[in-house]
Amino acid sequence: MIVLLYVLNQGIQQLTQDYVSSRIQHDADNIISALELTQEKRWILPHEKMTTIYNRVHSGHYYMIIVSNQKIRSRSLFDHTPVIPEITLDENHLYTQEGLNQELWLISLQQIKKKEQTITIWIAEDISPLEKTQQKFLLFATGAVVITIIFLLLMQYQILQRGFNQLEKLHASIKRMRLSKEEVDRQQLPSEILPLVEEIERLLHQLSQRVQRSRNALGNLAHELKRPLQRYQSLVELLKPEQQQQGSLILKDIHSVVERELKRARIVGISTPGRQTVLDEELPPLLRVMKSLYPEKTIDTKQPENLILPHDRDDILELLGNLLDNACKYSKKSIFINFNDLRESWEITIEDDGEGVSEKALEVITGRGVRLDESIQGHGLGLSICKDIVESYSGRMSFQAAELGGLKVTVILPKQK
Repeated sequence: MIVLLYVLNQGIQQLTQDYVSSRIQHDADNIISALELTQEKRWILPHEKMTTIYNRVHSGHYYMIIVSNQKIRSRSLFDHTPVIPEITLDENHLYTQEGLNQELWLISLQQIKKKEQTITIWIAEDISPLEKTQQKFLLFATGAVVITIIFLLLMQYQILQRGFNQLEKLHASIKRMRLSKEEVDRQQLPSEILPLVEEIERLLHQLSQRVQRSRNALGNLAHELKRPLQRYQSLVELLKPEQQQQGSLILKDIHSVVERELKRARIVGISTPGRQTVLDEELPPLLRVMKSLYPEKTIDTKQPENLILPHDRDDILELLGNLLDNACKYSKKSIFINFNDLRESWEITIEDDGEGVSEKALEVITGRGVRLDESIQGHGLGLSICKDIVESYSGRMSFQAAELGGLKVTVILPKQK
């Protein structure tokens, strides 16, 4: 727009100058034809042959003719004698100059020959009214351009807003798809982003299949290891007593890994990544699994009605499963799990009535491979895995002494938006 204004201004100036210069040239032609040489060898310019505007003082139209030692001036110049620069024959010089009473003159200066005498013709016209009109027009054009720019920016904002509103629909649809099994409604989306939606759906489907295959493979591996371990156990029983003890310890560790992977497969069940956790649906089956594993233990829960955690269902089940498994192993009889809404986060606490742990043990309890009781089966990976899950959601996990007497685990999970 700035370039347009500049070009427009230059074009108007050139148009004005061409128009005025053509009029000045017309007057110059009239002067040349009206000039007469008297018998006394003096040049005269009859006033009746010139327009009356040159006869009015300071009219804005002026001329001066120089031939030999004679100067012929228009009456409009009154007593003013303009300074005329040197010029060569047949040259036509056009320039601007400040004139009388703050006028701006457009001057045409040329030199010709008539009757073997060199004649210099100086003609000026005041173009200040045209300049003022031009400035007003330029000011008006600038205002129009500014208004147009504002209007175009508002239109552009509306167009972009309307376009991005479509992306908001995509964002909302993908969020729903992430938190539940609801699929994206393609009819509500522009055709330009449908390929992106299809790729995201294919990626989620592929991820779901990979996770399912991975969990199935772990469960199958753990299950298949049981038979060769049983054969190995029978071979160990044929060894010497010292060797039997060493072999039994090795078998015990391997059995703990196998049992752990089988429990993980039972806890999580069918893998469905991308689903939020509906606690009323997911928690009862998990508790049934725990009660079947630890029938002598009692698990009490406290949670808000219709609680839905906006976190991945598999992650939450694995987190709760590991924490409950540890609580059941170390408790005497009772385990208590509580869910609290803290406005910007969810608080999950699990405590047991076991013997608890020392202050020093609390500092290292989440280290990978650390176990607090070597006599209980397990490799100590459960709490470390829980810590990784919690940190993946930018949450935190802490340990304190429980009111029931054992260990209290507190998990803070930020609410996802």
